[in-house]
Amino acid sequence: MYDDFEDYEPSETKSSSASENSSSKNEDIYASLRARQDSLHQDVKNGSRDLSSGAVFAYNQQDEIEGNWRNAECFSSVRLQLSDWIRRIAIDTYPLGVCGSSSGNIYLVDLDRAEQLDCITSVHEAYIDDDEDVTEAMKKLYGLYDGGGVIAVAIRNDIVVSSGREGGVHVFKIDGEEETQYKGSRGGTSTNTRLHLKSEGKIRYLDSTLVTSLAFDDIGTLWTGGYDGYIRAFEYDDANTPLSVQRKPLYELDVGSEVLSVSVNDEIGCGVAATAEGSVVLFSLEEGEVLSVWKPFGRGVGRRKREYARCAMIVQNDEERTTENGVDQVAVWSVICGGSEGSMYQKRLNIDLFGYVSESKPYMNDDSLRGRLRPSHSGLVMAMASPSPGLLVSGSQDGTIRIWDCSYHNCKGKFDGIKVQHDDEEEEAQYDDIAGVDRRPNCLYAMTGYKVWLGSICTNGEKLITDGSDNTIIGHDFTGDEDSTEGFLFEDDDLEDFSL
Repeated sequence: MYDDFEDYEPSETKSSSASENSSSKNEDIYASLRARQDSLHQDVKNGSRDLSSGAVFAYNQQDEIEGNWRNAECFSSVRLQLSDWIRRIAIDTYPLGVCGSSSGNIYLVDLDRAEQLDCITSVHEAYIDDDEDVTEAMKKLYGLYDGGGVIAVAIRNDIVVSSGREGGVHVFKIDGEEETQYKGSRGGTSTNTRLHLKSEGKIRYLDSTLVTSLAFDDIGTLWTGGYDGYIRAFEYDDANTPLSVQRKPLYELDVGSEVLSVSVNDEIGCGVAATAEGSVVLFSLEEGEVLSVWKPFGRGVGRRKREYARCAMIVQNDEERTTENGVDQVAVWSVICGGSEGSMYQKRLNIDLFGYVSESKPYMNDDSLRGRLRPSHSGLVMAMASPSPGLLVSGSQDGTIRIWDCSYHNCKGKFDGIKVQHDDEEEEAQYDDIAGVDRRPNCLYAMTGYKVWLGSICTNGEKLITDGSDNTIIGHDFTGDEDSTEGFLFEDDDLEDFSL
């Protein structure tokens, strides 16, 4: 048998009297093998057969993409180069994206075409050195590595918002103008729409507030995190009252400490905020109220007193499904927090039968998730993202982006007899290791070569888009389609520092 039928050639015989019969037989065999190969390839193309085992299966492109994420199979490229250091990115309307720079500029970009569509310069201050409150806030946000300029950006439909160290939130609209292009010597023309940013002013209510985080939800609300200790919500799809003229927020939540990040999850209707005192605040998007407060780093005087919550997000560990053995597995959701010293913790959410977080008891006590995620980052955890259920991406000032398997049901094994370290002064951090079944996320691999300025990790499930490489945006494509990177690949030297 031949593994590759292309290598098969009819063999020559030395006997001239038998050559005709032998040739005929070999050609018949070759034709049969070729027909069999074509049949198998067609089965695979149609998604009905696995060549390695002969088993029938249903091909699913999403499964292939998830496998590529787990196995570090991606095509990496420089998606775009700008003339300024890139500090923040948002890609919720991919391939359209918005960037904030160290000089305070706001850019509208097309990441598929590697094109800068528009730039509004000096929207925000690059640095403010004479304000002690701003200096303290920048240390909480960035530690020793404040890259300057824009603090946060977000994009939803045709709305762009940004915040800076001078305070307030700027609002922009994406407009389009038709352009006529002349083509050929015969005077042919074509028209296309050129997109640009149009300033709509600032949100009046937040004019003097240092806003550290911005997040849009799907039900028409912009959520803002303030260094004054408040989470505020504004309606972004109200045609009669645009964001720039709203005089008061829809919701205003006092969380008791400086808010460093806010993220929302529309599927379960909740958001989470990381605060400078170390707590993670879980809140309802629909009701605009705090549901619970979690202290992953303890209550105050333990060895991790100085570590605080820098970022947090809600992830889906597993979807609801029935296994091959007929066992029903419930959907699992959790909150994951990244700390100022590189530690990461997870706490499981209590989801009711309708798929929402229980208001009476938002969290579950699950000892299998207790303890730090290993290995910890060695620097401040700046951002996290989740491309699909069971996968988590974290980025740190240690120059790495890590991909984690956070599936709850597919736990990695049991660790019996491990000593549990207790500290009565700490709440979650008392468990440095756990005994029994360990369902904490498992680090699959790390992407290295990023700089300490890494601040944004964005994904649409197929691609991972990041800053942290000076004036370039780096993209990692997990679709398996190498052709998708054609047209904007730069020289190999541009990517020489990056590795898996």
